[in-house]
Amino acid sequence: MTAIFTLGLNRVFLTTVLYKRILFTFWFLFACSIEGFAQRYNFEQYDIEDGLTQSQVTAIAQDGKRRLWMTTLGGVSCFNGKQFTNYTKVNGLSSNFALAIAAGKQNRVYIGSSWGLSRYNGHSFYNFNYNKNWIGKMISDKSGNVFYLRGDRLFKVTENNEQLIRVTDDQKETISAINTDSSGRLWAAVFRNGIYYFENGKWHAIPSHDDLKDLWITDLLADRGEKNKIWLLSEKGVFILQNGITSRIHPEIPFRCNAIAQDAKDAIWIGTNSGAYYITPAQITHFNSKNGFTDNVVNEIFRDIENNIWLGTDGSGLFRFNNNSYVTFDETQGINSRIVMALARGPKPGSIWMGSYGGLYEYVQNQKIKNLVIPSEDEDSYRINFLYNDKRQNIWIGTPGGGLWMHDGKSIKRVDDLNDHIAYNSIIEDSRGIIWLSTNMGVITYDPVTKERIRITGQFGGSLLEMGRDSIISGTQDGAWLISNQQKAIPMNIKALNGSSILCMLRDKDNILFGTADYGLIIWNHKTGKTKSLNSKSGLAADHIYSLLKDRRGTIWVGTGRGINRLNSSDYSVINTNSEDSPLVECNQNAILQYNNNVWIGTTKGVVVFGLDPSAEKKINPYIFINSVSVFPNHKKLKNTDTSGFSYKEHELNRAFVLPYSHNHINISFTGIHLASPNDLLYQYRLIGLDNKYSQPGSSSSMSFTSIPPGKYTFQARAVTRDGLISLNTASFSFEILPPYYQTNIFRLLMVVLIILVIMLAVYIILTLNERKRKLRLKIKLEEQFKIRKQTAEDFHDDLGNKLTRITVLSEVLSSMIDQNDTEKRNILKKISANVDELYTGTKDILWSLNPKNDTLIQLLDHIREFGTEMFNDTAIVFKSDIDISKDTKLSLDVSRNMLMIFKESINNVLKHSKAKNVSYQAKLNNEVLRVTLEDDGNGFDTEHGKNGHGVNNMYVRAKRINADLNISSGPRGTAVCLIVKFSTPAHFKNV
Repeated sequence: MTAIFTLGLNRVFLTTVLYKRILFTFWFLFACSIEGFAQRYNFEQYDIEDGLTQSQVTAIAQDGKRRLWMTTLGGVSCFNGKQFTNYTKVNGLSSNFALAIAAGKQNRVYIGSSWGLSRYNGHSFYNFNYNKNWIGKMISDKSGNVFYLRGDRLFKVTENNEQLIRVTDDQKETISAINTDSSGRLWAAVFRNGIYYFENGKWHAIPSHDDLKDLWITDLLADRGEKNKIWLLSEKGVFILQNGITSRIHPEIPFRCNAIAQDAKDAIWIGTNSGAYYITPAQITHFNSKNGFTDNVVNEIFRDIENNIWLGTDGSGLFRFNNNSYVTFDETQGINSRIVMALARGPKPGSIWMGSYGGLYEYVQNQKIKNLVIPSEDEDSYRINFLYNDKRQNIWIGTPGGGLWMHDGKSIKRVDDLNDHIAYNSIIEDSRGIIWLSTNMGVITYDPVTKERIRITGQFGGSLLEMGRDSIISGTQDGAWLISNQQKAIPMNIKALNGSSILCMLRDKDNILFGTADYGLIIWNHKTGKTKSLNSKSGLAADHIYSLLKDRRGTIWVGTGRGINRLNSSDYSVINTNSEDSPLVECNQNAILQYNNNVWIGTTKGVVVFGLDPSAEKKINPYIFINSVSVFPNHKKLKNTDTSGFSYKEHELNRAFVLPYSHNHINISFTGIHLASPNDLLYQYRLIGLDNKYSQPGSSSSMSFTSIPPGKYTFQARAVTRDGLISLNTASFSFEILPPYYQTNIFRLLMVVLIILVIMLAVYIILTLNERKRKLRLKIKLEEQFKIRKQTAEDFHDDLGNKLTRITVLSEVLSSMIDQNDTEKRNILKKISANVDELYTGTKDILWSLNPKNDTLIQLLDHIREFGTEMFNDTAIVFKSDIDISKDTKLSLDVSRNMLMIFKESINNVLKHSKAKNVSYQAKLNNEVLRVTLEDDGNGFDTEHGKNGHGVNNMYVRAKRINADLNISSGPRGTAVCLIVKFSTPAHFKNV
């Protein structure tokens, strides 16, 4: 409601109709304090405009996921609290003329229709074979077994068939009604036989007199609160069977009774051919069109797991009886205008005065609301701005231009001047008994004793609050002003209030609460000067605060432009309540009153009355389940189908799914069920594997995940109400996204192996290239050496040969010139000639080694043999040789030269020192191992002493130089020299 800060005498207000559904008032929570109010009751209606398939509801049931199912004469509807899902013959149902329904095991739903029995398993219908057999009442017991009546006979549902159940021995028994009690036992009413219940595999009869036999029972109920008490409904009214006695009760119910249920408070609900009845030990209430329900036939009454009462009607759809903590009064109870601007205690005990823009009204308990006449012909006198009870038991009445009035306990009289056209907006009485009035002309004081009026300010005012004995705060359109000793007002220097419009005020201990029109609630501590702000972001319903009140329990009530909030006075935190306990109404300015155990609040939709001590009810936690999971893109190969995604429905989600790595875009849809307050339901979710923490509560009932990395995941969601109830169960869906081939361990292993192979190949190639380069360089080097050696050999042969020949010739010339008898000179010439011959022989070995043609093993061995043959040719020593070489091998110059010198030294030693008669020279190559030996049968020598000699020591040095093994053994029978060369190990032995 807009504030009463209006220019002139007209008050502007705004009303917004937000819901089509019927919102009435729930009364029995306050039976002790507001029992008997002539109010409209709080029902919420659902019909075809809300999604119900058809308005004639015949039966109601609830499945394991708390979804509400109802049959109609136009099909079946499933309700999750916010929307309906409908099923008809198009979906596979045998008939749209559905009459009964029950929830069985495994979340299966059974439907009875004019064409027999159908079963729905969550994704498809199965219709039992028998057709054209009307099914009436249907019920499920505590074990989930489903029973139903067909042709006045009782049947039990089996897997794909039915089983006839006999209650009595009468082969022609007629069963008129079945039901279950609070423990899940099955009950049956057998016409002319009585009432039976099924327990421990047997039917047990309830003792009764004969007066029950002729009674056709339409429904029955075993009372949960009173043992052995059976409620029986019939065409003749309501009966009680207890202790074998049948008696009719509540004869004031004149209609045919069709359905019965018991709520959480053990009160009885009865559906009749004209509305419904609510029965408590204190009284009986008839719900009909006069108090907000309907006059239509009530076919079914159902109590769900949250203790909500649902009523199925014949033509008005589905109703839910809201279990709220408030009641309302509006124009249906006789108030001409539902815009109630003011409230006050009436002069009579238990009476309440209500001022509206349609006049002044009085409510007295158990009486009809009465219009009070104000003695004025001015219509503005019937537009009430405020009502106020002073200490003298007077009731002050303020109007926007119709005068200031007062009821002194006897009559209503005008207090101000008849010529005054002042809009009286607010009123208080200070501790001295002075009346303070806030008007459009400023603040005015009125002394009830002297009748003196004093105008304090000329500023437009809207609310007043006594700060101290001599201090009054005036709330204006321009902040708060302090009036001291009835003098001129000065602005209060509160920064948070600068420029704000103050609509209401409340003092709480050291704090002043200012309700503003734009900044919400400002809390100012007048001792410390500190301020605190509460607004819509803090949890208030709106930023427009019209009324404030602190009740006897210490709770602070805040009336806003979009509902009513409650605060803890200890810390001024907002008390969370669900929307069912917080009606969406626009409150009016300062229209709030505590009376006895109730808080009355004037709104644009009438008066809302809250009980301070409502009876506590057990709150039921919500339930949640996953509807479907959509995965993109599609990895299934569908024939003749071009699609980028696929979905898993509810019945497919009971297993873990394995998805290829490319399908990592997942959308998960889930539904929370909280039928008591579906609009207050929020959701939290988490994806275990990415984040183990639940998200902040939000209203979205689906979640999309994109680019999920490979791994194992479990999605979990839970439902949360605004007042803190969390679903006991958690909806979950597990899946695994396989890694791409390049992220698998096998692929990684293959990559490692491949990398190693590549590295090895690269190393091999590098080594091969280096070896080729080395061989190429070696080849070039050998070729150069070959050329140099060949050229050197040729040059050395030519040059040295010429020089030696010349020396020889000169020696011969010199010899011819010397006397034959000069032996000394001739001996010198002979030595020169011998040295020339030795030099020539040595030169031949050097020239042979330098010649590249001799760099082979065979050439070397043959050369050694030729040398031995030549050395032993003119001696008595017999020289034998044996060379066993199957293939020739290139040798390096170093190997060839050192091997030659070793055996030349050995041959020379044999010739000079051994005195041998036979010398054997052998060479053999086997498996790349060359063994060359030189043996003689001479007198031998001491090998250890021989190592000290120059010749033998050089032989060992040369063998070591070419990495060969040299063994010299000597004794009295001769000497053996053995040289072993391994060609396979030292690669440099070969000319490659």
